[in-house]
Amino acid sequence: MSQVVDEAMLEAFFEAHRDRLLRFLAGKVGRDDGGELFSHVFEQFFAWWPENPEHSKPVATLYQIARCRLSDHFRRTGRVLTVEAEDLAKAAARGSNRDDLADVVRRTDLGAALAELTERERQALAVRYVADLPVKDCAEVLEVGIDTMKKTLKTALQKLRQSPRLDGYDTARTAKEAHR
Repeated sequence: MSQVVDEAMLEAFFEAHRDRLLRFLAGKVGRDDGGELFSHVFEQFFAWWPENPEHSKPVATLYQIARCRLSDHFRRTGRVLTVEAEDLAKAAARGSNRDDLADVVRRTDLGAALAELTERERQALAVRYVADLPVKDCAEVLEVGIDTMKKTLKTALQKLRQSPRLDGYDTARTAKEAHR
């Protein structure tokens, strides 16, 4: 039984999540394929929404659909979906001069430090800092509690701060310091 669709609500949801989702997808498969997948993800989400308007975790559903579409895309192209350390290193390098030797060294060091993390810790960092989702939404996407998400992020950031690869870098000690 289909509910009446609130067009304004759909539009507001789309506007709120459009840029983050597009960045997330384009970061995995490139701008062109990311744009195509983006359309498919929202098409599938908007087909799902009218049947589930009271769902408590629509953002998690949106990103679950996105991860499924990415998996399908990678399966068709012979690749595997995973969060790689270099994905986060690329995100950290955005906006920098890629030809600058210091930036190359910084990305290499960050990539090596990220490789020391568990897959779950890299996923947590990716949805938090690459997809730029709030912690609550990250928890929904990874299907864990908010406290577990916070603990995973805290552990991952501690490991990065303690990594010998990042010894020469000035790092923020707390989340508040990082967001100043």
